[in-house]
Amino acid sequence: MSEFQAVEKVLWDYLDGLYEGDVDRLAGIFLPEAHLYAASADGLSSLPRDVWLNKVRERTSAKDSGFPSTNRVHWIDVAGTTATARVTCSHPPNGFTDTLSLLKLSDGWKVIAKTYHVTPLG
Repeated sequence: MSEFQAVEKVLWDYLDGLYEGDVDRLAGIFLPEAHLYAASADGLSSLPRDVWLNKVRERTSAKDSGFPSTNRVHWIDVAGTTATARVTCSHPPNGFTDTLSLLKLSDGWKVIAKTYHVTPLG
């Protein structure tokens, strides 16, 4: 498997894990040190991985809510032991554009940071 394919697999684990609300799957691909960042009306939103995972755990997944998957990988850029990717997904009433930063470690590719933009659907 090429490095590009290995990163792409992690991205689909991320997207499918989000869609299904599979917190264990998500925890396996995000480093414990990972943070999620967004600009909001209140300024910078910064969530540690575990706080975000608890939010995912406490909500009904898009799949269980009956919403179709809108998951898409737009691009992947691999440079040695680093990679960046852009993906989109939705959890109505919102759509998300995520930029993920990944590192290749001894146990494979892991997400170290996520920046995201929220767009209301409809």
